[in-house]
Amino acid sequence: MTERARRATRAARAGLGRGSASGGADLVAAPSLSVVRTYADLDTLDADIESRRSYRRYGDASTVQLEAALADLETPDGAEAAIARVTASGQAALGLAITLVASAKRRRVVVVRPCYSGTHALVAGPLGNLGVQLTTVDLTPERGADQVALVSSALDDDVCAVVTEVITNPLMTLVDVPAIAGAAHNAGAACIVDSTFTTPFLFQPFAHGVDIVFHSLTKHLAGHSDVLGGVLLVQPGHEAAGWLDGFARLVGASLSAFDAWLALRGLRTAALRIERGSANAEALVTWLSADPRVRVVHYPGLHGDAEQRLAASLLRHGRGPMFSLELDGGLDAADRFVRGLAHVRLAPSLGDVATTVSHPALTSHRSLSRQQRDALGVGDGLVRVSAGIEALDDLRGEFDLALR
Repeated sequence: MTERARRATRAARAGLGRGSASGGADLVAAPSLSVVRTYADLDTLDADIESRRSYRRYGDASTVQLEAALADLETPDGAEAAIARVTASGQAALGLAITLVASAKRRRVVVVRPCYSGTHALVAGPLGNLGVQLTTVDLTPERGADQVALVSSALDDDVCAVVTEVITNPLMTLVDVPAIAGAAHNAGAACIVDSTFTTPFLFQPFAHGVDIVFHSLTKHLAGHSDVLGGVLLVQPGHEAAGWLDGFARLVGASLSAFDAWLALRGLRTAALRIERGSANAEALVTWLSADPRVRVVHYPGLHGDAEQRLAASLLRHGRGPMFSLELDGGLDAADRFVRGLAHVRLAPSLGDVATTVSHPALTSHRSLSRQQRDALGVGDGLVRVSAGIEALDDLRGEFDLALR
């Protein structure tokens, strides 16, 4: 048996057989209609449906290949393969995850914040209308050392899941995922992790006790801002693994064949993009942290000695392309900085091949009140940066001019 290739190699070859020259160009589109000649042929059609290739809501060749590649990347070495289903968005993946674990006796979800505000809104809004209850646990950089105690205090026998990001959005606090997963399991709850910021190239949640993982494929994994999609992955030993396929079919949060093909194409260069973006982010963070024009910089491992040790333990392959900076002067200062960027674009998203910035108070966290944002530390002077693959000197020069 040959040694298993490294993740970057497996990603570069995702969906490519030895006889493939097109990169799967024949999988760009799939018909939504399956045709049989006679009633007797319906048995054959049913068999094809089970293989997820003859009824578009169930899947097609592109989605099957993408799911196999993502499951492979998220599965720890030597472990049984994770179960993966791609969805129309990251939000759809999260909604599907909660339907897998919620029950009549356990219908409360603990959400660790700061996080993407859509996570909070989904549980509090549409899922709340169906009886799912929301409890939030707020982790600020100053309270990072109390993460496990804070989460544990919110747990009881009515909790079905703890939902957390690996790196909080937008303050970049590193979450002690193994400890949070352990606390969830002690309460009989599942641990659901949003690993969009880290990707499988920087962190593998299943190796740290997590039950369910989801990503927004739109971001780093596809990487070119031309895909809308998500993926949900379940540990094969978790009871939800047996329900994922059936629930995904019934909910119908399907990814289109074209988006799946684009995501698979983007995935092949994801390791390189993450590596370069992480290197750019770390260099910019080091420079900006010493610049008196910047009040504070947020990046995993910068929030005290405890988080530094945690980052050294969990993020051994880099701390990611995402960071935030805070400017004195609130919204006016943030606006001047963004307007001063000649080529770096302002965008309410992240993970593009080119560097982008966003203003969380007006984009990802605008659904929260000012009081709620202030309590989380999401101020008007906060700017989030998604570092791309450009030359570092060009990025540093552009940021320097924007800060003048």
